[in-house]
Amino acid sequence: MNKIAHFPAPSASLDVDVLRSFVAIVENGSIAAAADRVGRTAGAVSMQVKKLEDMLGRDLFERTRQGMSLTTQGERLLDYARRMIDLNREAMQAFSEPELDGTVSVGIVDSFKGERLAEVLGNFACCYPKATVNVAMSNTVNLVPDLDAGKHDVIMMTPGGMHAQRDGDIVVHEEPLVWIARENGRAMRARPVPISVAETGCAWRKLAMDSLTGAEIATRVAYISDHDSGQLAAVQADLAVAPMPRSYLQPGLIELGARDGYPKLGSARLVMRIAEGASGTARALAARIAESYGKCLDSGF
Repeated sequence: MNKIAHFPAPSASLDVDVLRSFVAIVENGSIAAAADRVGRTAGAVSMQVKKLEDMLGRDLFERTRQGMSLTTQGERLLDYARRMIDLNREAMQAFSEPELDGTVSVGIVDSFKGERLAEVLGNFACCYPKATVNVAMSNTVNLVPDLDAGKHDVIMMTPGGMHAQRDGDIVVHEEPLVWIARENGRAMRARPVPISVAETGCAWRKLAMDSLTGAEIATRVAYISDHDSGQLAAVQADLAVAPMPRSYLQPGLIELGARDGYPKLGSARLVMRIAEGASGTARALAARIAESYGKCLDSGF
C-alpha cells in the first residue's frame, strides 16, 4: 500500500548512515546483502528504510519476490544520497587524516583493477598527496611470498590453492564462483571438459579440478593464463569453459549449472593481507581499498 505523500517536517534531517544503507540496497539488490555490506542486521536496515520512507512520506522501493527496485521517488533520492555520502566522507577526511608520506607497495590480482583501482588511487592521492604508491599486478602464488619477503606492504589475493586464508586477513568481497561458457558453444558439451585456468596453485583452478573429479567428469586443461582477461578470451573463442566469479558474465556468455552437467564450485573470495609492521601510509591505503568495497577498518586493524 502506497504511503500518503506529505512534506517532511522542517526540523527533519537526513542521516548519512541511513543513506548508506539506502544506497547499499540499491547497489546490492536486497536488504540482506545490504546489511552485510554496511555491517548491520537485516532487521536494522529494514527499520532504517521504513523510518526514511516515513520521514519523506514516500515509498522509495517496490518490493517483489525478485528483490527490491527503486520507485520514481527512490530514484530521485539516490543522487542526493550519493552526493551527501561523498561529501560527508571528504569532510571527515579533511579534518581527520594525518600528514603521511613515503612509499607504499601494493600487489594486486586481476580481480582488483580497472575503475575500482582508479577510484582507490584517486581518493588516496587526494588525502595523501605526498605519498607514493607502487602497484604490482601478479597472481596469488607470487604475491604471498613477495609480501612475506617484505616486497609488498599490502596485497589483494584470492585464497585457496597453495595459499590459504590466514587469521588477520580481511575478506573484502565474496561471490559465487561459476562455470562460464560461450552461449551455444561447443566447448561446454565437449568431453573431456576443456577448461581455461591459471597456473597450478590458483584457488579457482583447485576448486574447478576438485569439483570435476568429485563428480567423476573427465577434464583437460586447454588454456592457461595467469590473467583473468586471458582466461575469459579462451571462453569467448569457445576454446574452453572457465571457473570465474559470476560478475564476469557478459553478453554472449552463459553460466553453466547442474542441468548442464556441471557441479557447483563454491565461492570466489577477494582478500586483503597487510604486512606485519606496515607503515601508517600502507594502512591508510588498505583502509581506502576496504572502503571501496563498503568495508570499514578502524585504526587498530
